Amino acid sequence: MLISRFACWVLLASLSCSAWAGADAALVARQSAAIAAQPQRIVSLDELTTELLVSLGIEPVGVANLANYRRYIGIGDELLEHSVALGSAQQPDLEAIARLKPDLVVGVAYLHLQLFERLDGLAPTLIYQVSLAAGGPDGVAIGEAMLLHLGQLTGRQAQARQAVEEARAALAAAQRTVREGGLAGEPVAVLYPLVQQGTFIALNQQTLIGSLMARLGVHSPWPLHSAHSLHRRIDMRALAGEERLRVLFIGGQVEAPFFDSRLWRALPLARRQHYGFLATPYWTFGGPRSTAIIAAQIGDALQAMNR
Repeated sequence: MLISRFACWVLLASLSCSAWAGADAALVARQSAAIAAQPQRIVSLDELTTELLVSLGIEPVGVANLANYRRYIGIGDELLEHSVALGSAQQPDLEAIARLKPDLVVGVAYLHLQLFERLDGLAPTLIYQVSLAAGGPDGVAIGEAMLLHLGQLTGRQAQARQAVEEARAALAAAQRTVREGGLAGEPVAVLYPLVQQGTFIALNQQTLIGSLMARLGVHSPWPLHSAHSLHRRIDMRALAGEERLRVLFIGGQVEAPFFDSRLWRALPLARRQHYGFLATPYWTFGGPRSTAIIAAQIGDALQAMNR
């Protein structure tokens, strides 16, 4: 069944109506005509839905991109010990899904909408709308709304609300760090360093990390608003041209030789020690637990810079 919009009153009851009010995108892209109440055997087709399920205390019977999830995200890893690996998120193993006899398969539109008919023939299927389109809900709001919806569907509303409240508290703490450090409106970029090439990746504003930075009230010197591009490249000259710039690097590459090179140390931001490192290597889409973890890392890195 194609759903054009998810009813706002449902989101209000789940603490998230304000995040989606007036949004053009739907929460649910497609879903099967009949989905059992409180499904027990659930298959996850991507990292975002895996995080949401384990955040609710649910052990998914099958997980696509299982090894990557455990390596790069790891949230709720203890609940994945018995999950069956289902291949990649782009091409999940449909035969393995059929053998698991799930009562719900969960995925996201940008990866799985084209597979809906085949998945629907195997088990009840729910495909969430996750998009980079500007003007819609940001990455933080998308994760919240999906978790609250899944919590209601599985009878785990309390777990969903707790995760959302913890994420909002972590975000509020990071916002205080920005205000108290005099960084509101200042240029602060989050970049992924390509240390072998001496270039950097700036991220789409709708990603989880881009959304977090926007909510902190800092200024992004290289904003990217595109429904089709996840990132853009930034070179050393661009970094040198921003006098008051602070940078947070994703991926915990603090030991990379590049950051001890003469080229790097000649930059104004390097001389001022206006850079830091986030341990997380994950920055595209995530749920409230990722929001809480990354917001805390951002707050700690900014405080260290100010010291």
